[in-house]
Amino acid sequence: MKTVLVFLASLVALALSALGAAQGPALPQSGEAAVMKPGVKLFTDRDYVIKELPVALSGLPFLRTSIEQVDVRCVKPGLLYALTPTVRPGASSQAEVLKRAGFVIVEVPEVQLFPGEVNRTSLFRKDVQAGEHLRFNKMVLLVMGPGVELRLHQPAPPGPWSENSGEKLYNGIVLPQVWPPPHLSAATVEPMPVPYLEQPPNVVPIDVGRQLFVDDFLIESTTLQRTFHIAKKFAGNPVFKPETKHELAASTLGEKGQEAVCYLGHGGVFFDPEAQHFKMFYTAGWRGPLALATSMDLRRWTRPNLGILEDNLLLAKGPAAGGDNSVWIDLNSQEQRIKYLTDHGRAGHTLQTSADGRSWSPPVPTGSAADYCSIFHNPFRNVWCQSIKQGGPRGRSRWYHEDADFLKSADWRASSVYWCNADRLDEPDAAVGDKPQLYSLSAVAYESLMLGAFQILLGPDNEICDQGKFPKITELKLGFSRDGFHWHRPDRRAFIAATRKEGDWDRAYLHTTTGVCVVMEDQLWFPYCAYSGIAPNGTRGMYSGASVGLATLRRDGFASMDAHETPGTLTTRPVLFKGRHLFVNVSAKEGALRVEALDATGQVLATSKPLTAETTKQRVEWNQRLDLSALAGQPVRFRFHLTRGALYAFWVTPDDDGSSHGFLAAGGPGFSGVRDLPASR
Repeated sequence: MKTVLVFLASLVALALSALGAAQGPALPQSGEAAVMKPGVKLFTDRDYVIKELPVALSGLPFLRTSIEQVDVRCVKPGLLYALTPTVRPGASSQAEVLKRAGFVIVEVPEVQLFPGEVNRTSLFRKDVQAGEHLRFNKMVLLVMGPGVELRLHQPAPPGPWSENSGEKLYNGIVLPQVWPPPHLSAATVEPMPVPYLEQPPNVVPIDVGRQLFVDDFLIESTTLQRTFHIAKKFAGNPVFKPETKHELAASTLGEKGQEAVCYLGHGGVFFDPEAQHFKMFYTAGWRGPLALATSMDLRRWTRPNLGILEDNLLLAKGPAAGGDNSVWIDLNSQEQRIKYLTDHGRAGHTLQTSADGRSWSPPVPTGSAADYCSIFHNPFRNVWCQSIKQGGPRGRSRWYHEDADFLKSADWRASSVYWCNADRLDEPDAAVGDKPQLYSLSAVAYESLMLGAFQILLGPDNEICDQGKFPKITELKLGFSRDGFHWHRPDRRAFIAATRKEGDWDRAYLHTTTGVCVVMEDQLWFPYCAYSGIAPNGTRGMYSGASVGLATLRRDGFASMDAHETPGTLTTRPVLFKGRHLFVNVSAKEGALRVEALDATGQVLATSKPLTAETTKQRVEWNQRLDLSALAGQPVRFRFHLTRGALYAFWVTPDDDGSSHGFLAAGGPGFSGVRDLPASR
């Protein structure tokens, strides 16, 4: 081994001599240049300094980057070294990713790069070529051998959105060729750009789902006033609280001493049309086993004896169940009906599937990430998406990865991109004052768009909460996306808020669930988990006293376009449809709604009869014609005239019953699946 070290060191010395002792190897022209020696800072976003290093690397330059990601291009070729934690439980090793990128391990003793047993590192090497692009997630340190020059890779933003030539979506949006976009910055405090709102399609197809007014995507002009609405907490909360021995028991794993916990972190709540009831996947006890509860109406829950392990348990406590998880019921698959992501702490995350919850596929490891990652399906593009939690310049943030195959989507390491974080519009809690962070982000398809539940962390710091034995504050806010990636977050109020009041079951630490919401009784129901910090026996802890409750919202009720005493109008952009019936979701029991259909020149093609109603689904009747079938297939604008009312949504459908052909989040009673289709289908 000594011979290898001496040989490598000799090669480095000869190279240095050839380049000139005063000059040394070429330093990068961008990023932070640094030299490998004890005491030197390693990363731009951590205070870690070098404790030990391989002899061969002493004095060589390296590119100081984020611990979360290194993304570089090779400017000049030569020998490139890479350090990453040695493969062991809890280590954020990128050894396999480095091997796939063509690096080979150098047989030298591992070193303690910086303090911490999981930070003992192995050395890799590769001959790189000019123009080669290298990208790794947490954590890889690249050290430049003789001749090599690296520069930070800074992807250029796409050109004008209107010039995109990638995938065309159901709503007329055309994506850029490179997708998902890799150019966003984790350091920004600005709200996420939403390019399709700045450059919407010239014509918007509306055959999929109810068309919501959460943004201006559909609106050409209006004198109506947009109002955003927040959820109403169910009077019977909490609807599910700790009762079994697993749920009431004090935790012996992770943070000890936490008691009386039923938590959705994220778990999953879905309506199963085969079983004709709701299923709630949850964690029984803090860092406890995965369990199942069922309900006919969301208000009353049963813990079925599954005959699998014990009581209502699906997976045993410990490594099999993970610390937190995300569960999805996929109605399009029988063999892989239950999709499961779980966090094994330092051992990392895995993906699994099951047909029935009794037997599970072998776990597939993912890339390194923090806790509270989640999964979701984007049915508009038929891809499985990973919402990945990482640290960054803005604290807890989210990264994104997608794949058409669920189990193949496990490989986050080389292809995930930075996604979003809390920004300057997320206000701190007045009493705490900490910078908000994005703790979690779950998503689901609802009608014609993707609905995102943003769990915003407001503090205090974990150490303060642990010492004070009270929960930290997280609250749930909403975002909307029409391309599945860019989020529009127009209302920064808490959609579901923590009470912050001692003794309340939902005092703080609110969690959303995989699936986000369900449709029932003409309302959207949002299951959520919250913490009181107090167990029934009086034991206090920052993760004690977790139960599940509900919040409701009118169907489509995220935003309304309103008129009061003064009548107002709203004219859509040109839309394209195949259906024949126009339906609306409207509240105008003391006013009236009239509709005109216009052609491309603004000529009125049809006018409707006045409509006075309070309904989430009402067909518009026309004066001159029975339906809109003659206008199908050509661009049409709708002009809505409203007095003393609120307009929530509109849609055109081929079906007399008003089926929207849109998506229903996590489903609900009365539907055959997660799409609003006629009963015959």
